[in-house]
Amino acid sequence: MQNENGVKLAGSPKPTFASILEALPPDFREEVIETDLFLKALRPLKMKRMVEKHGTKITYVASEFGVSYALRVSPGEYAQIINWYIVYNGKAETWHRKADNMEETLAETAKNDPRRAAYIFQALQECNDCHGERCLVKTPYRFNGQGKLTCHGRVKLPIGHADFEDARAFMRDVNTVAARRIANGTPLEKIILVNTKRSL
Repeated sequence: MQNENGVKLAGSPKPTFASILEALPPDFREEVIETDLFLKALRPLKMKRMVEKHGTKITYVASEFGVSYALRVSPGEYAQIINWYIVYNGKAETWHRKADNMEETLAETAKNDPRRAAYIFQALQECNDCHGERCLVKTPYRFNGQGKLTCHGRVKLPIGHADFEDARAFMRDVNTVAARRIANGTPLEKIILVNTKRSL
């Protein structure tokens, strides 16, 4: 059971993928099912699905490649988010991320669909300096002669039919680039984010 903000109430059953689907509008539900099947079938990404405890987010994670796709399903906050994520569930000196493939994937997307590549680039969330000099993840990207300082590799898309198609196609290209890296013997570098000699 959820309140009017879509937050799970105490004592209500633990949300599942099926229970979240049931609560979605029919058109949206079909897109989510198609995306779920698509993401779980990607190889070599091997994305694992997780349901957030309040039932407001479904996340798919490819831990070997440090990339995730998330679907926010709170009423009024529907969105798709593709992200090269940060691992920070340990001591600060262990915080890390994988070197991302954003620019390489944008180039891959542009080979077949320049419009889609430009759309994804524009959907990268720009850095708003929320952590000032302490920020560990300000990341510049260049694409098609343009530059953008971003909140590390975070793409936020709406949930229209075309947007779901764009997200699936981009994730397919992420998978293609990952497969090419494996074939070429160039795995992603692990980047340690925190220098223990400096204060946070």
